Amino acid sequence: MAVLKAIKFKDRDGELYFRCPRCGMVFRKSKDYVRHINKAHGHLFRKA
Repeated sequence: MAVLKAIKFKDRDGELYFRCPRCGMVFRKSKDYVRHINKAHGHLFRKA
C-alpha cells in the first residue's frame, strides 16, 4: 500500500502548510490535503 506523507513547512509568519509530494499542490489545512489525496491520488490506494 502506498503512503503519501505531506511535506510540511512554515512560511515566514510561522503558519504551517502542507505540500503534496506527488503534484506539488499547497494546502493550509490538513483536512484539505487529505481530501485532495483521496480524490486526486486515491487510485494508488484502491484494490483492483
